[in-house]
Order: sequence, then structure tokens, then C-alpha cells
Amino acid sequence: MRERGQMSQQIDDNHIDKNAEIIHTQDKQEETGSDDIIITCNKRYSNLKYFLSKYLQFIQNPYRQDSILKTVQYSLWFLSKFYRNKAVPGKSNTNTNSTPHRIAEALLKLSKEISWARYVLRFFGLPVAINGVDLSRLGLENNSKRLGQAMSWSMIAYFPLEHLAYLCWKAPSVNWLSYATSNNACQNVGSIDTDGYCHSSSRLASTASAWSCRFWLTYLLLDIFRCTLALRELKQNPHQTSQANLTSSDSNKNRSNKIMQIDEDKEVVTIRTEHLQVVRNILYVLPALHWSLPNWDSQPWLPDDIVSGLCWLESMVGLFQGVRNFQQT
Repeated sequence: MRERGQMSQQIDDNHIDKNAEIIHTQDKQEETGSDDIIITCNKRYSNLKYFLSKYLQFIQNPYRQDSILKTVQYSLWFLSKFYRNKAVPGKSNTNTNSTPHRIAEALLKLSKEISWARYVLRFFGLPVAINGVDLSRLGLENNSKRLGQAMSWSMIAYFPLEHLAYLCWKAPSVNWLSYATSNNACQNVGSIDTDGYCHSSSRLASTASAWSCRFWLTYLLLDIFRCTLALRELKQNPHQTSQANLTSSDSNKNRSNKIMQIDEDKEVVTIRTEHLQVVRNILYVLPALHWSLPNWDSQPWLPDDIVSGLCWLESMVGLFQGVRNFQQT
């Protein structure tokens, strides 16, 4: 009986030890599993922090902010065309109560609101344009930099006219300038006829916008010419920076080769940037010419779909260019 009791006690002890070992193993697995979860969460958080830091660096540039807004604006227009042309079974596409039509109208409204928001952002562009002018070195620079100075002057004329157009469109009750026209023009909304002068806010806004686009068109043409000169200079003098580094007092051949490779990569990036800039300017030329005509709003030269389509293509190329340039910095 004693032996049986000892055997049963030994069996119970072994059973307890096995249970304890199983529990210990389960606890270790749970700890390992929780550690893996913590590591995974930390990795995801670090990736999120990295993405947010890069995003904040990207949007610090006001031109990139406008590029993002412009892409969203014309992408909304593009989606509105998709919904407007979408066939509805058993209904006509011109039905204003149909869901695709209402979605298209909502997208167009959002697109216009973003367009007005971009007008507001242009109030920050004039100081940048003024800062780009350097009168002290205007006569000593090469042709490319002289073109850059002329482009800055065209933007100095562009921004105030854009501000005036925005104020006249959004606050038509204020006579921002006395606009002398014929009395027939005073039939427009927001017009006031006083002593033979017609204070037409809408007409003044259209005229100011047309003149601003003329300066903008000048900027685009000058930029195309500047890009052409830059590409020609890169083609005639390849690896100019690298050869200057090789003729220096640096006697380390490996370091010289590394410098050459870095400069060649920078040259390739510069050429691609200039090509993308030419493409963007060409896509913008027709819309800028369209908006610079005297009666661009009442008698449009180009259909709205063509103008918006070209602007959408330019926005996509511009965003791609901005991302590539940011990755190279």
C-alpha cells in the first residue's frame, strides 16, 4: 500500500510538473507573440513617421502645395466628366435628378472651390517673384540668367493682376477701380453707372485676368527658351564640372571617379528636369493663350474640355516632376 501511495504521489508530481511546463511554455509563447506584435506596431509607426516627415518636407514648398491642389482640382473635373457621360439604364443622361449627374455637379463644385483656394495662395507669390529679381547683377549674367530675371519681372506683373481679378470676382460690390466703358457694359451684374463711368466688377475682373494671363504666357515662352538654352549648353559642354574636378590637385583616382559619377548623375537629373519643364510649358501655352484673349469668358476660343484636359495633363506631369526632384534632393 505504501509503494502504491508513493507511486501515485510520484505520478501526481510528474503530472504537476508537466502542467507547469506546459503553462510556462504557453506563457513564453504569449510573451513572444506580444513582443512580435509590439515590434510590428513599432515598425509600422516608424514607417508612418518616416512618411509624414517626408510629406511635411515636400509640402513646405509653396509651389508643391499649388501643384497638389492643381492636380486635385483637375482630377475632380476629370471624374465629373466620367460621371456625366456614364449611361443610366432606362434613363436619359441629361436627367438632372440622376445620381451620376448629381455626383458630376458635386465634383465640379469642389473643383471650382479648389480653384478659388489657389487664387488665395497666389497672394503669397508676389514676394517670391520680387525676391527673384537682382538688379545689381542684371548686366553681368549670362543669357540664361537674364531670361530668369525677365521671367521674375513677368511674375511681378502677373500676381497683382490676379489679386485684382480675385477681389473683383469675390467682392463685386466694392469699386476697386473706376473702369470706364460704354454704358452697355453696365448691364452686367454688379455694375454701377456714375457720371458716365461704369464700375463693372465682373468686366474689370475679366480684363485683369486676361492681362495677367498675357504676362503668364510671356513667362511660359521665356521659360521654354531658357530650357532650350540650358539643354544646348549641357549638350555642348558635357561633364564640365567633372573635368574641373579632375584638373584640381586631388590625386586620388577613386575619389575623382566617384566625383565624375556624381556629376554625371546630376547632369542626367538636370536634363530630365528641363525636358519635363518644356513639356509642362507646352501643355500650358494653349490655355494661357485662351485666357489672355479679350473676350475669353464671353466668346471662348477653345472649348472648356480642351482647356481643362490640357491643364489636367500638365498637373500630372508637374506633380511627377515635383516628386522626382524631391527624391533627388
